[in-house]
Amino acid sequence: MEISRSGYFSLTIPSNELARGLRPSKRTPRNTKYLVECIGAVGLDKVLQVLDDLENDRIDTSVITDGFPYPQIFVFTNTTIICGETKVYEYVSGALTLKATVDAGTLWSAVDFYDYIYMSNGKVALTRSAEDKTISLTTSLPTATAICNYNGQVFIGSPDEEWS
Repeated sequence: MEISRSGYFSLTIPSNELARGLRPSKRTPRNTKYLVECIGAVGLDKVLQVLDDLENDRIDTSVITDGFPYPQIFVFTNTTIICGETKVYEYVSGALTLKATVDAGTLWSAVDFYDYIYMSNGKVALTRSAEDKTISLTTSLPTATAICNYNGQVFIGSPDEEWS
């Protein structure tokens, strides 16, 4: 593999040295033929891949005119949800799609289980159905000011205590 930066220099790294990958620990000595540093790439599926340029992937949130701290953006496993103070959008095919309009509460908190999402703003609780991907109000789950997924168990803060 040959690396060149604008014609200034050229460096050849033998493939057997690349095959070992990054050193597993900072305690691993530098002379063991592991790579020491990786800039501009991430490990994904046991392969180093270049980070995408974020400049072209920005989400246009100009429809959310609520003041700070909105919009809140949740990047989940299979979808992206963007929340204003009272409106909840889903990022679909490069555009925001309004999914719910609710009463204002505190900041949004949410957890996802792939296509199923549970979220609350302390005033209302919403779920996103795994089957039909719709977001709707629910009264079968408590409202919360904080939601956390701990090893598949959902922990919530201030259950059914109304906040605004």
